This record gives sequence, C-alpha cells and structure tokens, in this order.
Amino acid sequence: MKILRRGLLALLIIVNVILLFYTLGKKNEPLPILNAENVTVVAAPDQTEAQVHPDFVKEAFVLVLPEGENIALGKKIKDNGFTDVYAANRANDGKTDGPSYWEGKEYPNTLTVDLETPATIHAIRVALNPLEIWGKRTQTFSVNISSDGENYTELVESTQYTFDPITGNQVQILFDPVETQFVQLVFTENSGAGGGQVAEFEIYSK
Repeated sequence: MKILRRGLLALLIIVNVILLFYTLGKKNEPLPILNAENVTVVAAPDQTEAQVHPDFVKEAFVLVLPEGENIALGKKIKDNGFTDVYAANRANDGKTDGPSYWEGKEYPNTLTVDLETPATIHAIRVALNPLEIWGKRTQTFSVNISSDGENYTELVESTQYTFDPITGNQVQILFDPVETQFVQLVFTENSGAGGGQVAEFEIYSK
C-alpha cells in the first residue's frame, strides 16, 4: 500500500514538472505579428455625457384635458357601498394622490354625481393615482344619466378600459352633448382590485 502511494506521488510530481516546462515554453513564444491590412479602425464618437439608446427612451406623457370645465368638482356624490374608508366623497375632491380615491365594495358598484342643476355635458374623465405603484389594470363600466336621480338611461355602454401609468392612469370618454343632472358610473370589473376604483370622476361642460 505504501509502495502504491509513493508511486502515485512520484507520478503527480512528474506531471506537474511537465506542465511547468510546457507553460514556460509557451510564455517564451513570440507574439503573433498583426497585419495592418487585416485591422479595421473604428472611430469612437465624441461623448461628453451619458447616452441612452433611443429604443429605451420613453416619451413623457402630457395630459390634455377635455374642453370646458369639470362641473363635478365638489358636487354631491354617492355610492352603493365602499371598501374600508374609501368613500364616494374622495372621488371628486380634486386630488388623486395618497388615499384620495373611492373603492366599491360588491359588484355592480355605482358612483353617482348630482350636478345639482341640469347641465349640457360632452365628456367624462375617470382617473386613478398616476404613480407607477398603481400598476396597469383594466376596469369595466358603463355611464348612465338621469334627470331625477331615480330613472337612468344608458349613455355609454359597458366597456373595458385600460388604466396605465404610462398614459396618466386615466381614460377620457367623449360623446355628443347631452343634458342631464345626474351622471352615474356602473362598475362590473377591476383587474387590480376587488371593486371599482376612482381617484377623480370628472364631468365636462363647455
């Protein structure tokens, strides 16, 4: 057994010596000579600041509001149920930040604004908090109108809308001018929460 171990040790020493001489021989080999005809010279552009490839540059979103005035701001607003503390009055207070939003409880969720007097309207804007933490989602809702707050007719049929922070986390719905006093949103789906969500429910009149 001792003879076998000594033999293996001797063999390892011989292999290491051979590898050492092989490596030293390689170091002494002359470097290959480059032929100038086979070398391509590329001029680097002058760069005084960090540059980003155009494909990775996002255009800044510029919010353009519908024509006219938001006549829903501060008006009477109610819902048919809300989650936690997110009641209807947070949906037309002029703010979209922090906890200033409404969230419905059980579908269908309704959010209704009383304009207090009949008005001719032509556009609705539904907005969420524009920060990226409010990730992209879809919400499905219809728009109803009423002159007495009891009997409603459908103005805009139920549609699935995409809310994306890249485009301001908002949707704008334009339609032919119509006179009404009550405007109601009816939510049936929200891919980002258990109920409809609205930070601002805006109604525009020229």
